[in-house]
Amino acid sequence: MALWGFWAKKLISCLALPLGQVLLLGLVGALIWWRRPTRRLGPWLMVLAGLWLLVLSLPVTGIVLMRPLEARNWSYATPAGLSARGVRDIVVLNGGTSLGDNSPADRLGSATLKRLLEGVRLWRGLRGAKLVLSGGGVDRPVEQEQVMIALARELGVPRKAMAAESLSWDTEDQARVLKARLQGKPFALVTSAMHMPRSLAWFRAYGLDPVAAPCDFRTKDPRLSLSSFLPSAAGLQNSEEAIHEYLGLGWLWLKQVLGTEPEKATS
Repeated sequence: MALWGFWAKKLISCLALPLGQVLLLGLVGALIWWRRPTRRLGPWLMVLAGLWLLVLSLPVTGIVLMRPLEARNWSYATPAGLSARGVRDIVVLNGGTSLGDNSPADRLGSATLKRLLEGVRLWRGLRGAKLVLSGGGVDRPVEQEQVMIALARELGVPRKAMAAESLSWDTEDQARVLKARLQGKPFALVTSAMHMPRSLAWFRAYGLDPVAAPCDFRTKDPRLSLSSFLPSAAGLQNSEEAIHEYLGLGWLWLKQVLGTEPEKATS
């Protein structure tokens, strides 16, 4: 994917996410109110923006949006189950890394850390398996790869038992970059449960055979309480991440409808 296309997709995605929706509603409302002070549409749009932000900030909203995504792959993978499927590669998808002089564990984002820990857990029980660390980024690709490798080594995984790629920018790119290595054989795909449906869809779109190995569940055992109905930053974040996944699935569907899905026959 061209760099301009990547950033254009990111910009559209940002505008379609909760904060983008609220911002657009509020700005349109303010503009209408400024140009037509006597019309009620402007103030109503601004009120709607505030109410929509409130709804999306409720933890229960995040649960409602996220649970159907996680429920598609509800069980953790086991080394025995993966071995029975003939799995020899355990692919761990990067979910974000920060800059700085902190330790590798502190530099990995929460999602990436949980995914890497799950990958190492499965690797320990699957004799002779390879841990494949995937995901670079536009701004600092090699650095993300090195941080994941560093922490995996601290956890006892020898460097020769790991492979890594740092060329991919997003989930589709990860499938494209790893296609040559993974084609023709099953492999464990480790990522957050919420992110798993989109990841499986993209890897299968490239003709690959992933076996779901979800982790980082957030709605597996939801406990509703009064705080579930009070707005919070965490609630808004969960809603935003869930909507991001639905948008990603919608993007793949659109590409398939338009006939621009990946070619499965070539490596």
